[in-house]
Amino acid sequence: MSDTSITYASAVDIPVVRQPFNRQGQTNSLGITIGTPSGLLHEVQVDTGSTGIVIPAALLMVDGDTSKGLAAGVVSLGPAQITYQPSGNTLAGCLYLVPSLAIGAALNDSKQVVSVCEAGPLVVFGAQYAGNTSTPDVQNPVDAGMGMMGVGFGRPALSYTANAGQPDQVVYTLSNPFLSASVNGQPLYPSYLLSSAGSGLNGYIALGVTTAEFTAGPFNGQTVALTSAKPPVTKNVTNSCNCAPASGTPWPAAPTQPYWLTGPATIAISTAHDGLPLDATLLLDTGVTGAMMSVPQVKNWAATLGGAEITIAVPNGSSPDAEPVMSYSFAISSAAPVKGIFAIDTALSTAAAPASLEPVLPDSDIAYVNTGINLLLAYNYFFDAQLGQLGFATAAPVTLP
Repeated sequence: MSDTSITYASAVDIPVVRQPFNRQGQTNSLGITIGTPSGLLHEVQVDTGSTGIVIPAALLMVDGDTSKGLAAGVVSLGPAQITYQPSGNTLAGCLYLVPSLAIGAALNDSKQVVSVCEAGPLVVFGAQYAGNTSTPDVQNPVDAGMGMMGVGFGRPALSYTANAGQPDQVVYTLSNPFLSASVNGQPLYPSYLLSSAGSGLNGYIALGVTTAEFTAGPFNGQTVALTSAKPPVTKNVTNSCNCAPASGTPWPAAPTQPYWLTGPATIAISTAHDGLPLDATLLLDTGVTGAMMSVPQVKNWAATLGGAEITIAVPNGSSPDAEPVMSYSFAISSAAPVKGIFAIDTALSTAAAPASLEPVLPDSDIAYVNTGINLLLAYNYFFDAQLGQLGFATAAPVTLP
């Protein structure tokens, strides 16, 4: 369906729960409040390094009480497990189909939940137990305060296949809530804009901005095209959680969203490859403050990182000679790495530099960089899921048109 046949709601700002950047003694992060099917409010961290909402399963139950059963409209789909690397920490639970969640939620004077917008239907991960791969038989109840909202693209989202291998199989994949948002039933354009310098002191998250709006004033951003692909499907798992839907319940339709691969970039390391740029892919990950990098094109590239200057750029797709859409540099400390992680020379770097740099094993034949969240201190970050566009604009206070 083309977007010309849809009337979209005006773009909205989603309030963050606290100052995301440069808080004394705190790491940079974006947090918002959602209203859950339980009727309870819950804080989640906005994470562009993953896809899908991950919250305690109790928040999908009546009044947040697991003994009262699922809240109205929530359907249990099947078991799922998340394993985090390199820690080996795990979360076991179920995937659920949720009709709607409140985004940017709060209680009004009458103690009723109000919100900036809603999102749904969504496939959500309800976590029940936490553990670690080193002790698979030890499973503890999940921390009641945990909560992640994955809004990244090109990420390997969890899925569950009902009637696997049958002609009527249905694949349920964790949903990006920002791409299924609406205001009073009117859909928002499927995009998001993240910034450290928004319309208030706290930075912002804006939903519903179009590419045409982002590339015009006041944003004055630039975009590059992304590559579409078939969403990956993860294998079904088994666990001790009771995830089966009620007997006789037909499998509901699965929400679908477009899938775009991670965006293009270049990496130049002053001590490798004669300092020339190497083709790469880039992930701006708001879930971490440090950077991760792999450079399979250069043998032993990490051995000479001490004292190096690294430049990350997103090329301008319109012309190889055009100025890049985004570019920034930072310096690596000359000190020896600690447990394989390099420190940053802050005296020779800007605030957009990561907190550290960790070389990681490659999973493709070109370089890769996870910049971490600090890049938002230099650039606004834009994703248009309808047109497949990744965008950057110099970070500066603006007000939504």
